[in-house]
Amino acid sequence: MISLDSNIVFSAFNVNDANHTRAVNLISKYAAIEGLIISPMVFAELNASKLRAKLIQFLADCEIEVLWDVPQTIWERAGIAFGEYAKKRLAGILPRRILADFLIGAHAEQHNLKIMTFDLTAYSTVFPALELIA
Repeated sequence: MISLDSNIVFSAFNVNDANHTRAVNLISKYAAIEGLIISPMVFAELNASKLRAKLIQFLADCEIEVLWDVPQTIWERAGIAFGEYAKKRLAGILPRRILADFLIGAHAEQHNLKIMTFDLTAYSTVFPALELIA
């Protein structure tokens, strides 16, 4: 199964987004091959949007469900990964990232999922075993 990052969902939903066609094509291609899910963290990010109801309907229309299971190990792994990334960022030129990115990565890692994202930096830096689709 593949876990979608929020940037994929937002791009697929917004016809004016520069990555819209790319996101729609990725979702269409991989939905036919594997199941697509989002993490509770992505669900929370979608709920922060003023277009919340339409985004939730978009998920339903695309048959994308939330994998709600978030045990303590995910929170621990996300915190460790966030700390590792912060050390590397201070030592180099990595962009600033938010904790949600690391929760999404730890969730995918825990559940043996691939991640579909347009933002490879955070995931590839501290979750090297994750298979990334971009």
